[in-house]
Amino acid sequence: MNLHIKLNLNSVRKFPDGTFGAQVITSDADDNQAFYACKVKRIAPYEVELDRSNVHEFIAGRWQTATVNDALAKKLTGSMRSFVSSYAHLFTKDVSEGRDGKQFAMWTDAVVAIAHSCGKHKLKVDDKIFESKDAISLLGNGQSVVEYRLIGDPLRILSLNLADEPYIAKRLQKQFDVAKKKYMAGRNSRPIGGMSWAANQNDRKAFGKSRYNHRELGRSRA
Repeated sequence: MNLHIKLNLNSVRKFPDGTFGAQVITSDADDNQAFYACKVKRIAPYEVELDRSNVHEFIAGRWQTATVNDALAKKLTGSMRSFVSSYAHLFTKDVSEGRDGKQFAMWTDAVVAIAHSCGKHKLKVDDKIFESKDAISLLGNGQSVVEYRLIGDPLRILSLNLADEPYIAKRLQKQFDVAKKKYMAGRNSRPIGGMSWAANQNDRKAFGKSRYNHRELGRSRA
């Protein structure tokens, strides 16, 4: 059975113990849908473990404990692995509600990743992920149509004309400005000469020590 998996983005929550919970929608070739609620635990930067005893399916108007075979477990795990490895660091918005304990969600708009070298910034607006033209330009000259992917359904590439969506364009520009500022701050703090910051610090210490030794030698000869 070939299942297509999509996350209900608004349902995803991070818990203090490092687990993530989400509602997941599966659909087959005939567009028959099933709705699951599951939890995974991050066990490595790019690996999660599904709690197979804590998977529920929405049937007949209520959530029921689901029977999880290996195929379904693999699909749920794969979908959550991709999501958690890419966006776990964005779950800093406290959405706790008393009896449900501490829970965190993503902010509506955020910088997903800062560009490295000649790379691109990755920016989030709602459930859309955009990439800038490069580290210092959001768009190319005269460009208004941009491509984006949906969080939870990353295989599809969609397009959007920002000229027709000024509100989204304004929010996207704001996140780009944040990313660019951080990028420039990081670039300006890098040491000159190609060596690492630590190597430059060691050179400075060695230089200072040699000057001190030279002064001491001069005093001893006086």
